[in-house]
Amino acid sequence: MNQESDSINLLAKKILHSDLDAFDQLFRLMYPRLVRYAVRYLKDKQLACDVVQETFITLWKQRKQIDLKKSLKSFLYHMVKNRCLNFIRDHEKLIVNSDLMNNELTYTQPIQFSESHSDDNELGKKFRAWIDTLPERQKETFELSRFEGLDHREIADVLNISAKTVNNHIVAALQYLRNCYETHQNEEKK
Repeated sequence: MNQESDSINLLAKKILHSDLDAFDQLFRLMYPRLVRYAVRYLKDKQLACDVVQETFITLWKQRKQIDLKKSLKSFLYHMVKNRCLNFIRDHEKLIVNSDLMNNELTYTQPIQFSESHSDDNELGKKFRAWIDTLPERQKETFELSRFEGLDHREIADVLNISAKTVNNHIVAALQYLRNCYETHQNEEKK
């Protein structure tokens, strides 16, 4: 386990015993990440903020049921994912109509690439585009690992798949991205 996971586990123990300061620390640590994650589903930052806030409210209300044997971090991601999917299901017609009227989707990038060097920024944009072409499950697994910092077990909990499947998705994504980069490098040499 890494230091952050240990810290979150300690916060979970304190929250279980109604420590409001620990809850506040967890909120400040996880809120921005969970909002970025929710935006991927909802395509709207304000809706994502609302979903994450509701998730934390639910966590506080159900704090006595926190299972210290399981990762609180992956549990939060799982709760946010389910709330997003429920929102989409319940508001599907509204979302589709809104997208058609606006003729575009609002999407917040989960990672900021450097803008100080134009070459780095262009390569960053290419990587973002390559990542976006990954199969959906592979993309989600890769982003949870590389951008959100979840380990294989935590990702498996969030997505309800095995850790071995998580590993397979990440290996396949990395191989695909490596191939895209090598192709890009070969084209640059021409």
